[in-house]
Amino acid sequence: MIRFPRLLAALLLVAWLSACSSRQPKPVDPNLSKAEELKRKALQQCRRYRGSLPLLSQRFTETQGRLKAIAAERFVAAMPPLPLDPEEQRLLTIYDQETEQQLYDEAQAAWKRSEAERRQVWEQAKAQRQAAAEQELEQLADQLRSISPDLLQAEPPVRLNQPQLKRYLSCKPENFR
Repeated sequence: MIRFPRLLAALLLVAWLSACSSRQPKPVDPNLSKAEELKRKALQQCRRYRGSLPLLSQRFTETQGRLKAIAAERFVAAMPPLPLDPEEQRLLTIYDQETEQQLYDEAQAAWKRSEAERRQVWEQAKAQRQAAAEQELEQLADQLRSISPDLLQAEPPVRLNQPQLKRYLSCKPENFR
């Protein structure tokens, strides 16, 4: 007699435990929930930066263009002194020819010194403008990365990831599923 109530109690306990365990939610694939969480966060970021992202991406593109333009700049030298006219020189005396040649050589040397100084100043200014543009581009890239690292290409040089940018600019929930 004692065995039957124990057996019945054990069966009831097993039935109750199995019923309780069936009410628990089924374990979700942790990778799936992480992916869903990432998509949800991306949509939140999209909505949060909806107003500032177009201007930020435009400034990024303009700064890239400015960097390319700076890199394409070339130094343009001033006109050197005009060479002596051989016909005119032929009409002069030897002393006058030597004097003209000496004046021309001095003007040529002064022009070379002046151009070397001008070139050095130009190169320094170009380097400063390039460094400022590179710094601005890096700051803009950091701001874009803070919104989403996917907005920029992974490989150098730093540039916008156009498909991801379009996705964020549209900010449609179906683009984040």
